[in-house]
Amino acid sequence: MRGFMVVFVALLASACASSGPRVGVIQVKVVMDESPWALAQVEALKKEISSREKILEEKCVEPLKKIEARLQELLDRPDADEEKTSVMMTKRQMYDGCVVMRSQMQDEISRVRDRFISDLMTKISDGAGIVAKRRKLDLVLLHQQQGPVVWSGPRVDITGEVKKIMDTEP
Repeated sequence: MRGFMVVFVALLASACASSGPRVGVIQVKVVMDESPWALAQVEALKKEISSREKILEEKCVEPLKKIEARLQELLDRPDADEEKTSVMMTKRQMYDGCVVMRSQMQDEISRVRDRFISDLMTKISDGAGIVAKRRKLDLVLLHQQQGPVVWSGPRVDITGEVKKIMDTEP
């Protein structure tokens, strides 16, 4: 019986020693909300969008308002049919050009946003790799809104370490 107990304790000790895979979890929202690098990138993205909206305002919205005002003036004059037609054609051409410009700007903004997301994920991935090696983790998961992680405890949360690495690396 004593031999059985020794074997049982040895098996129990080995089971405890190999407690399974070591996992780390990164809270992506926390990184986005708190990382100086991520915040700076978001701010740059907002400035990019704002500057493009300003260009669109200057090149399209304001000129279209002026043309519309001119058209309203001409509507009250029965002798201005030729000029009305000309102004309406100008307005239509300008509107069509503005639609194309808006579409191009939206495409450019999408490319900038996609590049930001790609850079962010690369930074997170690089930081996760460093932390995983330090902590000898077998698996690192991202906790996102639509991700596979529903909940994670503080023992597996490596967000702070990854943020620190992201913010210190160029």
